[in-house]
Amino acid sequence: MSSSTPGPDPAQGSVPAPGSAPVQRSRTARIALWLSIGMLVAAALLGGFFIIVGDQANVAGRAWLTMLLVAVFAGTVLLDTTIADGPNRWYLAASTIVNVVLVAIGLMKVWNGWLQPANTADPGVWAAQIGRFIAVVILLRLALLLTQLYGLHFVARAKKTATRISGIVTLIFVWATALVLSIPSAFPEPDWPDWWWRTAGATSLVAVVAAVIPLILRAFEPKEPRPAQPAYGQPGYGQQPGYGQPGYGQQPVQQPGYGEPGYGQPPVQPGYGQPGYGQPGYGQPAAQPGYPAPPAPPGYGQPTTPPPPPGYAQPTPPPPPAPGPQPPAPQPPA
Repeated sequence: MSSSTPGPDPAQGSVPAPGSAPVQRSRTARIALWLSIGMLVAAALLGGFFIIVGDQANVAGRAWLTMLLVAVFAGTVLLDTTIADGPNRWYLAASTIVNVVLVAIGLMKVWNGWLQPANTADPGVWAAQIGRFIAVVILLRLALLLTQLYGLHFVARAKKTATRISGIVTLIFVWATALVLSIPSAFPEPDWPDWWWRTAGATSLVAVVAAVIPLILRAFEPKEPRPAQPAYGQPGYGQQPGYGQPGYGQQPVQQPGYGEPGYGQPPVQPGYGQPGYGQPGYGQPAAQPGYPAPPAPPGYGQPTTPPPPPGYAQPTPPPPPAPGPQPPAPQPPA
């Protein structure tokens, strides 16, 4: 004897039934959860360590910037969880990884970490560091956004192989450009060679051209045929009842089913001038036993003739005969 657990009712959506087990998180959601918790703990420990034993300038300002960075990170993760059940199931884990990298770069710039400028007390250095960090955020988040759009529309839902291949090539060059431009901004202390910047320019140009090719291929794909509409004057044109046409706004008459009384007979509805419409008793309440029935008013649509006045069009009795000569009375016998 086999037992099976009934699944959720499709009519109820994703809401679990009362008393059932809660829906478990996916693997990507668990990875994003632990990455978020780990980054928050690391940020707290790093800030506390530098506050206690650090010899850097403006420790209070750095601590407030760390709290702001952590708050923005937590808010971004919460926003990403709202679209975790969309068509891109990988987006939550990918976005969390990108956010962890951004928080790590931000902490290095706030606390003057590895490969950062030495003179962090200078306001010009602080402004340059903040500008570089904003540039890294824009590059990585823009690459993630393009991956979300192109991966869904030009890779997963592509109808042709050329569209799918061009979408994959576009994503490769987009991420290559984002990384080549982000690494010098994240670690500005080394002297980056000239070939690095030439590579960044080449990948940027190829990424822009590759991003346009899937759009062109998608525009020239065959569209699904639409149902043909009858032209003016052809049979079937204007068959749908519109406002002011017969049948507009009327409910269909329910026909009796097969085997039911009246099947195959057209429904007879009383109309004006037909028997049963507007006759006495139509729509009146039934008389209760023990009470005299009220007089029936004239039916709707029937002519009501008032009683004729006395003497009008009525037969009159004949006049009495006029007196004439009387016959002689009989004589008695002698």
